[in-house]
Amino acid sequence: KVDAICVVPFQPPAMEPVLKKALDNHIVVITHEASDIQNADYDIEAFDNAAFGEHIMENLAKAMNYEGEYVVMVGSLTSKTHNQWADAAIALQRKKYPKMKLAVDKVETNDDQQVSYAKAKELLRSHPNLRGFEGSASTDAPGCGLAVEEAGLQDKVAVVGTGVPSLVKKYLPSGAVKVISFWDSADAGYLMNKVAVMVLNGQKVTDSMDLGVPGYNKIRLAGKVIYGSGWTDCTKDNMDKFDF
Repeated sequence: KVDAICVVPFQPPAMEPVLKKALDNHIVVITHEASDIQNADYDIEAFDNAAFGEHIMENLAKAMNYEGEYVVMVGSLTSKTHNQWADAAIALQRKKYPKMKLAVDKVETNDDQQVSYAKAKELLRSHPNLRGFEGSASTDAPGCGLAVEEAGLQDKVAVVGTGVPSLVKKYLPSGAVKVISFWDSADAGYLMNKVAVMVLNGQKVTDSMDLGVPGYNKIRLAGKVIYGSGWTDCTKDNMDKFDF
């Protein structure tokens, strides 16, 4: 028997029975990107998801000059985190930028770059007035970027979203991808293990605690959800400083 399980659930509801079994067997469960998870000791979020979603929309709105049709992609329609980002982004647009318009309902891409690419190509064909893509999965921005670049639309269609610098570096210089936002997943992974050890040792996480990991120096605790603070943007101007 293992002592602890650290997991990033792609579909949190599907994981609940397994995680409940783990807890019932006195195995510590720590999750990441699953803020509504029921069967866990703690869930770790790099930041408040609504605020992050609004930040991504601000990036998209600026890149679109605050007008035009756009699409929002999510890895899964059941991914709590992706949908929190997306819903907050759409809500902000509707509140602040009336000249922008969501072209279609949220598009599911299965965390697959090829799916993002294929759906972006189809959307560019079916919606000639499309001016922006916002991606929630790290594979969305590069998939959309490739579709935009192939169509020669990098000066007309903006691509932003969550991502990993190494996946989009080839699209940033041309403008096919404008900006991606992210957090250090290595820090989140390290913290999952650190919190698991704390629980095993009988320690509790408390509000405003310094967990000794960058971005988690004054955490906010809401129930069993640990919120860090801060994200990073990567553009063509600063992409060379990131080696992942």
